[in-house]
Amino acid sequence: MGLFRNLAGEIRVRLTSADVAEALAAVSGAGIPIKNAAAEDELTFSFTIARGDYKKLSSIAKRRGDLIRLTDRRGIYWDLQRLRRRPVFIFGMVFLLMMAMFVPSRVLLIEVRGNTTIPASQIIEAAGECGICFGASRREVRSEKVKNALLEAMPELAWAGVNTYGCRAVISVRQRDPEPEKMQRPEVAHIVAARDGFVLSCDVVSGSGQCIPGQAVKAGEVLISGYTDCGICITATRADGEIMAATTRALTAVTPAECMKKGRQIKETVKYSLIVGKIRINFDNNSGILDASCGRMVTNYHLTLPGGYRLPVTLVKQTATEMELSAIGTEPTVLQDYAVRYLGSQMIAGTVTEAVESITEDGGVWMLTGDYACTEMIGRERAEQNGELHETD
Repeated sequence: MGLFRNLAGEIRVRLTSADVAEALAAVSGAGIPIKNAAAEDELTFSFTIARGDYKKLSSIAKRRGDLIRLTDRRGIYWDLQRLRRRPVFIFGMVFLLMMAMFVPSRVLLIEVRGNTTIPASQIIEAAGECGICFGASRREVRSEKVKNALLEAMPELAWAGVNTYGCRAVISVRQRDPEPEKMQRPEVAHIVAARDGFVLSCDVVSGSGQCIPGQAVKAGEVLISGYTDCGICITATRADGEIMAATTRALTAVTPAECMKKGRQIKETVKYSLIVGKIRINFDNNSGILDASCGRMVTNYHLTLPGGYRLPVTLVKQTATEMELSAIGTEPTVLQDYAVRYLGSQMIAGTVTEAVESITEDGGVWMLTGDYACTEMIGRERAEQNGELHETD
């Protein structure tokens, strides 16, 4: 009975009457059960009744001219009534209940163990395509089908296992042992000319020299042969040596006669976007910066839980700095400096000994046309090809 009254709700009232005893007798005669009765003074009496008896009690007090004042409401019914006036709290409780039922069955964090050379991000990306991703069902993640799909997506892995611990999925992998690289150097090789030239010096370390200083050679011509005629036999080896020759090179380069240079800062604009998984949400209508006068700095803020676990949620802050542009002229000497650097990068070893250059301006650009005399090493190794024929005396 007490449980039922608690569910239905109770009311604590204060009865004020000229004759308290007669008033209580009238209440009892109407069949209204009371409890926790207490006299406050000669004219006032407090007691507790069921919520459904309050109207009947008010009617009796009105007929008698007594005063009834409600002092307290108790029970589950009144607690629920108070909750109805707090919709935000109810929504929060329902949301937490649903999350308590939903979250334990989903994967929110992914961790990779056992990888040495393969980046963890690459394994997580491949796992996402196989179904191991943020929000995936724990039951599906632990299936053998998903593991086999991960091994098929990444041939570098010899084994992969997936275990779940609460909302965390741990991908344990074992990489294949890398095959030792075999240095397959040719047993027989020649030194040939990389370009036309006039031989200045010929130093042979191994093999048979086929050129002498002062000789003109063409590109592809054998300079040091891997075969040596020893009279009764021909020995084969890897030719080695250094051939220095005088060569010529031609170069044409252009550069704008005028360019734009960034000056002082005019204004700064900050834009934000949110990346959830692979979805990007822009908070501005235009998050791109296409103007050449703008510079952009991007800062990523990753959402990380205690313990270092990173969630797939990133806040991206883009700071666009607009600067003042001014036109400046370009000196033609930059082409000459570029020509020296470029020609030096094209030679294994060597220098430019003489240059004949012509610089002209046409259509807003500087044009350099030059012929250069160089001293460089022109010997390149060429492996012996299967089926290659060689004539012997």
